[in-house]
Amino acid sequence: MIRIEILKEEDVTSKYLDWYKSKEVIRFSDNQYRNFSLDSQINYVNDCLKNEDLELYGIFDETKHIGNICISGLKSFHSRAEISYVIGDTTYWGKGIASKAVNLMIKVGIEKYSLNKLFAGTSSKNIASQKVLLNSGFELEGIRKDHLFYNNQWQDQYDYGLLLKNIR
Repeated sequence: MIRIEILKEEDVTSKYLDWYKSKEVIRFSDNQYRNFSLDSQINYVNDCLKNEDLELYGIFDETKHIGNICISGLKSFHSRAEISYVIGDTTYWGKGIASKAVNLMIKVGIEKYSLNKLFAGTSSKNIASQKVLLNSGFELEGIRKDHLFYNNQWQDQYDYGLLLKNIR
């Protein structure tokens, strides 16, 4: 059973840290340009807990922490927020886990924040993330040419959006 819950300091473990050291996991993420340590990730999670403009959730299979999903821009006057996600435990890839987590976040956006819209961006080469967003009802709204520099090459960014009023 997949669930999401606000990430806490005790959820930051060496396995969690390993996700961000894996070139495979971060190949379509700005995280490939960052250095990670247990202390820096604990500080990051604690900073997120204090930040009223975002919420960082862990994605859990029962009690096993397998990924993260974040909703940010919650204070936007425009009643919209961005989501980003990672399934760090690669044994869960290709099993629909990210789609389930995104659908849970859609409910959070509607029920907890009464948002009008969610949006997300992904690399044109990240086919898996594109499928996640399309399967969750998002629509491609635009393409930013050569917008991302991942893996030593320029890539387009695909921008997706979901109007929540259409699914209430």
